[in-house]
Amino acid sequence: MAKKLVGVIDIGSLTARLKIFEIGSKGKPKEIEAVRKYTNLGTKSYSLGVIASAQVEELCKCLKMFDEKCKEYGVARVFCVATSAFRDASNAEVVIEKIRTRTGFKIKVLDNSMERYYQTLAVQAIYPDFAKIIADGTMILDIGSGSIQASVYDKSEFVFSQNLLLGSLRISGLLSDLQNRTSHYEEVMEEFIGQDLDDYHAVEPKGITYKNLIAFSGEMGYMKLLAEHDMMSSVILTKEEFLKVYNYLLKTRPTDLTLNNNIPSPIAPLLLPTALIIKNMLEYTGVDKIYMPHASLSDGIIYHYCVNSQGLKTEIEPDSYIISASKHIAKRYRSNRKHLDYVEDIALKIFDETKKISGLGSRDRLLLQVSVMLHEIGKFVHSRNHSDAAYSLIKNTNFMGLDHEEINMVAIIVRLYPRSNPYDSYYYSILPPDQKVVVSKLTSILKIADACDASHKERAKTISCKIKDGELVVACDCAEDMTFEKWAFENRSVMFEDVMGVKPVLKTRREG
Repeated sequence: MAKKLVGVIDIGSLTARLKIFEIGSKGKPKEIEAVRKYTNLGTKSYSLGVIASAQVEELCKCLKMFDEKCKEYGVARVFCVATSAFRDASNAEVVIEKIRTRTGFKIKVLDNSMERYYQTLAVQAIYPDFAKIIADGTMILDIGSGSIQASVYDKSEFVFSQNLLLGSLRISGLLSDLQNRTSHYEEVMEEFIGQDLDDYHAVEPKGITYKNLIAFSGEMGYMKLLAEHDMMSSVILTKEEFLKVYNYLLKTRPTDLTLNNNIPSPIAPLLLPTALIIKNMLEYTGVDKIYMPHASLSDGIIYHYCVNSQGLKTEIEPDSYIISASKHIAKRYRSNRKHLDYVEDIALKIFDETKKISGLGSRDRLLLQVSVMLHEIGKFVHSRNHSDAAYSLIKNTNFMGLDHEEINMVAIIVRLYPRSNPYDSYYYSILPPDQKVVVSKLTSILKIADACDASHKERAKTISCKIKDGELVVACDCAEDMTFEKWAFENRSVMFEDVMGVKPVLKTRREG
């Protein structure tokens, strides 16, 4: 594979960054140029809820400069993304169109879940022993300008993730008017941060013994600098080293950080909020060191691109995080794990056997897996209308790695699968046409896969799927009578035949 150049533009709350990567023969990216410009978009977006015209002008100038740099290098492709400053702006769509017509760049606004997913991939790429690190209890603390994401790993699995509106710029902006009204500003800030972190600790999984804390943010390089490390490298700070920096920030005003430590004035006020968040989690986890990777959103995006489009091999499959998280959510809501595993096995066999006629792809297969894992979580809330309850739970759950459209599709699949006529649903009717097709096909698969274990007794011991003579034959060897399952299968097979064009048939053979 010939080498090519790919650019990633990340429009953040404080800065806009361009990174240019060279993609090698094995799909591995190498950074060859990085440019950054301060924009302070989040300052207005968080306080006023809009991106002001003056900031749009400044951003257009910045993007034109980036465009010239890309042309200078002969970049083949450019990804242009934006994060919380655009997510929180009520006029984001208008601004995006204005920028497109003036610069040619079509900005993609990342969901919080996708932003954090890419950040985690960047961390994984930096640490070759990442799989070994997360074998023990590990918290990854991603501190953005608008919010933070705390993600928990244990026993080599992704367990839990939660977003809090505690970003460094947001905190600084909300409390800025208090700074000149109290001599205990740091204590007020700590109390403000502590309240939200207490809410996080209330929902975090219990019983995890933490061994590692990985923390990163856009401002982290300057904290490394204050700890006398290279700000552009990945370092490990001991607890003592970090507390030394923390105590320095407590007694040093932002203006003095700029004058004495050459920290840019937009960054200086954000260091103490960032340090306070880390200190709280350091005390909570009880670890004695902090991993501080030199990781960026751009690194995660290019890493994801190389894995999915350039054949880059990884030790950990990125989508495994999504599947693992779904299983832990099902466990939290006390779903029957044996039933879920059983239905997952059947559903994926049906998907794989019918993929040539369905036109569905690998991402759709992932959505089916997630739907299977979550299709019974609503029973924890309401035994009769469990699919409606599951829909609400899924829509309000943070899935790192699925965007809001994919989360909505999973929620609708889970809501529709028990219904005799899913097409009557309002939620189905408002889907875009392409999503209707995918949701219909995945719902039809879940309907008949779940029917194969209608009794929740996993009666079939071996199951195979084969398309033959215009039928999808699901063959089961069983030691018990499966009359109930056959009845459920027949009643749920109409939709599958309608959308797939083949009739599903359940054939059973008694063992012994």
